[in-house]
Amino acid sequence: MGVKMVREKVSFVFKKRKFSVEARTCGFFSFGLMFRTRQTEPCVFRFDNDTNFRISSLFVPFSFLAIWLDGKNRVMSVRKVNPFTVSVSSDKPYRTLLEIPVNKKYSKLVNIFGRGLFRR
Repeated sequence: MGVKMVREKVSFVFKKRKFSVEARTCGFFSFGLMFRTRQTEPCVFRFDNDTNFRISSLFVPFSFLAIWLDGKNRVMSVRKVNPFTVSVSSDKPYRTLLEIPVNKKYSKLVNIFGRGLFRR
């Protein structure tokens, strides 16, 4: 039998607009988007206290959008994360990290948050 994945709805505010994303819940030592395909679903990491924990995309073969949220689910920082990047961090301490794969299913959301981040 396989392990059941826990999913949750992540709601947050960006530029006075409310958004909601269904995401796979990931623990601190989880792989997140690593070893997955571009067609995977977003994942969310939650922390009990503010943190500046850095992330890596060493084994993520596609770009994704990292959205860091504070304790009130307000966007603290947004970054495009390229494949095989050693270290990426938020500008400010955060409580929640949402990783959204750049794919067709999430293109509308990526376009809203990633304006200017995905230009060549």
